[in-house]
Amino acid sequence: MKKNIFKTLTFIAVIAMMASCNQQPSKMDGENTESDEPTALRIAYVDVDSLINNYEYAKVMNDSLEKMSANATSVLNNKDKELERSYNSIQTKLQNNGFTSEQQYKTAVAAFESERNNRVALEARLSNELMQKQADFTKTLHDSVNSFLNIYNIDKKYDIILRTGVANEVILYADKKFDITQDVINGLNQRYKK
Repeated sequence: MKKNIFKTLTFIAVIAMMASCNQQPSKMDGENTESDEPTALRIAYVDVDSLINNYEYAKVMNDSLEKMSANATSVLNNKDKELERSYNSIQTKLQNNGFTSEQQYKTAVAAFESERNNRVALEARLSNELMQKQADFTKTLHDSVNSFLNIYNIDKKYDIILRTGVANEVILYADKKFDITQDVINGLNQRYKK
């Protein structure tokens, strides 16, 4: 019998908690009393991969980054070849007793080590420059898209605009009617051409 009373009291407590969660708080004097009816949430999304592939500014910046990366790779490859030639020269000279003294050999090795350290520093500098340009591009792209969306949304009145894409999947599924990617690309490209 005690078990039945306990179950009944627990059931009543759960019902009371559920009922209290569904109650609307009472309005205070002076509080905004706009319509209590729920409004439909207007949502849209932009496919970032399509945006990057079709926004002219993004294409120009990606080309610039690719050229910068290719140039850095070329410069580093040339430095590697110079280092290899220098190393081979030292080894050949050592094997053929081309050094007149141990000091001459140590000087050649020190010069080689200095060249190698310069190459490492050059690689770090070029890598940092590329990362900084990528960061600047990303920030500029983000600012450009946000600026456009602020203007675009004046008329469209979306409550939320989400992003999707392979690299940054935020939406697992959405109906295509919520996709505003092409509108955004067209608007951004119009602004870019000006």
